[in-house]
Amino acid sequence: MSYGLGQMDRILANLIKIGRIQSVDLGAGTATVDFDGEVVADLEWSKSRAGNDRTWNGGYSKDEQVLVLSPSGDLSQGVIAFSISQNTFPNAGTTENPTKIYEDGTVIEYDKSSHTLVVDASASSGHVLIKCDTATIKADSSITLDAPKTICSGNLTVAKSLSMGAGGGSVTLKGNVELSGGTLTHNGKNIGDNHKHSGVQTGGGNTGGVV
Repeated sequence: MSYGLGQMDRILANLIKIGRIQSVDLGAGTATVDFDGEVVADLEWSKSRAGNDRTWNGGYSKDEQVLVLSPSGDLSQGVIAFSISQNTFPNAGTTENPTKIYEDGTVIEYDKSSHTLVVDASASSGHVLIKCDTATIKADSSITLDAPKTICSGNLTVAKSLSMGAGGGSVTLKGNVELSGGTLTHNGKNIGDNHKHSGVQTGGGNTGGVV
């Protein structure tokens, strides 16, 4: 084979190449890739956005299989395009539901059949944090907070009816309590500021029950 044909063959072979991640430099945003014994360092990886809006995938795992695109067949100028599943790192799912699995077991999945978005951090005993100036959660039917304990660290305003103790729980209030407007009842009897007692008499006797 002539030198020219050999060069052409090398260039074509290197244009699209599959390798495995050997190491990652998160600070530089580059990775070292092993192409079956040919190791190439400082390869950047592609991002879905890299302008005013930017994305970051957190790098790659060791031995993660990737496809590299190299302009003019020069591996030193290659860019990691995307990852390819393998036995060590199989597909994240086997259904039509889009799924993302993190190393610690946290899963983000959208169930197309039930139209449910699931963020499951239970495997890692994880913590979900949302930070913003204001937040609105709007549900057409209902919102369920299912936890052994729920804490509200600031002021709480309830615009409509409030039901408590439906599951047999109790109510404990600490500090001052102020009620205004409406009526205050207990078991159907008025115990508000205008309630009346029976059996009122002068002297040291006690009144009767609430009327």
